[in-house]
Amino acid sequence: MTTLPQNLLPDHASVADDGSLVIGGVRVADLAAEFGTPLFIYDEQHLRSRCREAVEAFGHQSAVYATKAFLCR
Repeated sequence: MTTLPQNLLPDHASVADDGSLVIGGVRVADLAAEFGTPLFIYDEQHLRSRCREAVEAFGHQSAVYATKAFLCR
C-alpha cells in the first residue's frame, strides 16, 4: 500500500488505527457506503481556513469564476 503524504490531505484528515482515512472526524469508507462512489468530500473547516488565509494575504478582493473551468455549452 502506498502511503499518502499527510501534507496532501485536508487539515482535519487523519489515518485511523485500522488504516482507514478519516476526514473531519468521519471515515471516508462510511461516507462512500452511505452516498456511493465516486464521491467528492469537502472539509468545510479546511476550506474556510484557506479562505481566511487568502483574505489575510490579499485583502478583500473579488473572486470570479473562470469559464474555462466548466465549459459545457
